[in-house]
Amino acid sequence: MKSLRETEPVALLKSGLRLLNKPLVLAAQETLGTITSVKTLDPVVALTFDDGPHPRYTRRLLEILKKYHVHGTFFMVGELAHRYPDVVRSAAEAGHVIGNHSWNHASFHLLTPLERREQIRACEETLHPYGKKLFRPPYHHQSMASRFEARCLGYSVVGFSVHAEDWLERKSDWIADQLVRQIQPGSIVVLHDNICHSTEQIPQYDRKPMLEGLRMALGRLGKKFQFVTIPELLRHGRSQKRSWFSRPDAKTIQMLTRYPSAAAGRLI
Repeated sequence: MKSLRETEPVALLKSGLRLLNKPLVLAAQETLGTITSVKTLDPVVALTFDDGPHPRYTRRLLEILKKYHVHGTFFMVGELAHRYPDVVRSAAEAGHVIGNHSWNHASFHLLTPLERREQIRACEETLHPYGKKLFRPPYHHQSMASRFEARCLGYSVVGFSVHAEDWLERKSDWIADQLVRQIQPGSIVVLHDNICHSTEQIPQYDRKPMLEGLRMALGRLGKKFQFVTIPELLRHGRSQKRSWFSRPDAKTIQMLTRYPSAAAGRLI
């Protein structure tokens, strides 16, 4: 075993290298980091909704948000937005922000760089004139390369800091309790007004538990927090960014084979 005297220089060297690397790490995180929350003392929270639009559930969600005077951010799938343009228009005209969630919800780890750019551009064209330069990767699968490509296309990538596992089989009161327990000033919450290409054994296409859970949570939190869009939230403080890079495991890739277009990433 090495003596303490022998190991001290090594420890000091490692500590020095960490200090030298810290500015580089922070700079890289600022450039390629994913927004997950905002540092603020203001009682503001952003609700975000993925995988829509859905002709029935998105409309019901819009009614709930209107009742509680809430504005949210919808990360929409281009293929579905093309199918239901009236729902997209209704959300935008109600004051909600529309973000990009790719064309057909393909895992970006299974695509070529050209396919990834095509996915974002095709969705952008469909969401025009309502879409903003906000992107959320499907399944939250993202590499440094795909993050850089989104940046080159002018997009900020938005993750989240709060979820209630509404893509799993959860009851409404459980979802409400999770939201109430986790939400704090500056939180970004992810929920789903639709489930597009689920990788679960039992897909939770029924969105009624999420809708009721959200309604319950808003009833309990409405006097404590103001629920705003992502652009509004960013005006309340400094965005908190993470190195949000994740890839599908073997099980997820296997489940994606149920949706050939999403697994292959080809535009349809």
